Amino acid sequence: HRHRRQRKGAEGMLVQIDGSPYHWLGAAQPMATLIGAIDDATGAILYLHLRPTEDQLGYLLLLRTLARTHGRPMAIYHDRHTILRSPKNPTLEEELAGELPMSQIQRMMYELGIESIPAYSPQAKGRIERLWGTLQDRLTTELRLAGAATLEDANACLASLLEQFNARFAVPPLDPEPAWRPLPKRFDDGCVFAIREERKVSHDHCVRFGCVRFGGRTLQLAPSPKRASLAGKTIHVHVTPEGETLLYAGSERLAYTILQTRVPKPATPAVASADTDARPVVTATRPAQSTEPAARRKPTAKQRAWAYAEP
Repeated sequence: HRHRRQRKGAEGMLVQIDGSPYHWLGAAQPMATLIGAIDDATGAILYLHLRPTEDQLGYLLLLRTLARTHGRPMAIYHDRHTILRSPKNPTLEEELAGELPMSQIQRMMYELGIESIPAYSPQAKGRIERLWGTLQDRLTTELRLAGAATLEDANACLASLLEQFNARFAVPPLDPEPAWRPLPKRFDDGCVFAIREERKVSHDHCVRFGCVRFGGRTLQLAPSPKRASLAGKTIHVHVTPEGETLLYAGSERLAYTILQTRVPKPATPAVASADTDARPVVTATRPAQSTEPAARRKPTAKQRAWAYAEP
């Protein structure tokens, strides 16, 4: 027997997040994804942002904006997208250490102290699903009337449209005391709101990036009298949404300099001389196959040996 779940009592107790792919700029324009968040207690829209696709960066910006403008919610309700929840099974080492594999967004919610609740059906997070049905009917018309032709123009119009929607449709919570939790006083945004990877420090205290994601750079760690050598140890590389690269050893931010890398020389086309151009071009041709029937062909030595071999 199913029954309707009641709203949470206070604002900030539960936030529902999701992404909706749709032709937000018109049927003639390519599809885009509207990433948003709605408060369960009041039904107020907390965040809206248009992205080309439903990606990791969009949810990272959502979490950072919520934490900066409102605070940390107690729980976040979301679907089981691999961006929000890792599908990997824990390894034996992780099970012994009591750890679980996490996606980047899942790790951020864990470090912020936000409970991550995955929904097992669209009806479970029906409040934000109904919001998409409303916005696909109203928001597309508002963006057309505002003359928004690009995602940048549409995102600039979303702030005023969000205020109008909340003033008309949001309801007061049962408990007037909000449940938002502020960020700590000494909070490092680059440590939490960033894509994190591990790298091993070489013996010359350099961290090398051969992949295109980090530009194939080599970073030289600066010495510090407060710590010992980091050669052979593993550090964390954090990339912020703005593209800044930060290095951390635990909670300590490391200073570094970017070493100049060699730029490969462009390949110069070979210039043919006059004598080379005058030579005839010889192309290899395959020998023509015999059209004679197989019965009339002369047997090979191996075929003759098999023919006269004793059974």
